Amino acid sequence: MRELIKKNYSILNWKLIIKMLYNICDGLSAIHDKNYHHRDFHSGNILNSIHNNTIKSVISDFGLCSTANQSSADQSSADKSLYGVLPFVAPEVLRGGEFTKSADIYGFGMLMLEIISGKAPFVDRDYDLHLVLAICEGERPPIPEYTPEPYATLMEHCWDPIPTNRPTTDELYGQIVKWETVICKFEHSDSQVATKIKIKEAFSHEREEKWKVQLAKLATNSCPLKKSQNMLASKKLDCPKQLTEAKDVEMKTNNYSMLYTL
Repeated sequence: MRELIKKNYSILNWKLIIKMLYNICDGLSAIHDKNYHHRDFHSGNILNSIHNNTIKSVISDFGLCSTANQSSADQSSADKSLYGVLPFVAPEVLRGGEFTKSADIYGFGMLMLEIISGKAPFVDRDYDLHLVLAICEGERPPIPEYTPEPYATLMEHCWDPIPTNRPTTDELYGQIVKWETVICKFEHSDSQVATKIKIKEAFSHEREEKWKVQLAKLATNSCPLKKSQNMLASKKLDCPKQLTEAKDVEMKTNNYSMLYTL
């Protein structure tokens, strides 16, 4: 996905990225409607093409996909291993919790960030235990100042630390359809005029130009990724084990400090 943005930054606009989100959400909705989770939802698994000012986006790599009602007891030890691209993995999963549809939604929120910023989430950080701890403690990537307010709100909703607070694919779809109706089609009906005007103002030409300037800068002066930031390939993550070990070290350190001060 990042390569598409880099190569096509000069022709990208709000209409195209809203259509991209529409297509991706449609695909994720189809997965969830069949009671599956993708389990490896990140930008490297989104295939895009642009032709005649039309964008097509599809979700790929279903190797880790599993049914939503599959219990931990039904999974082999290999199935229960955690794989992914760190910034796209939901905090509850990093802690060793059950993978739910809401974890895919968290990844969708990170996709939204990559589209609007043109950069990998946490691009200035190593993808290591320090970042895992930060994410689990509630840290999220900064949102560019030119981001339309409805876009930022939906993105942050996807990042909610409480999985049940995140939107469903139906709720995502409903919001994105509103944007598409106004920005891509702009139907001239009298229904919800105030809402449509608000959306139109949020996705203003001025904000679009600031976004395009950012994409142009990144296309011509892209920063090399850190060694730990392989954004196209998922890898095995030992986060739950590392978090447990880190907490054990912290507890022992605190106990030692208490004894030392007595």
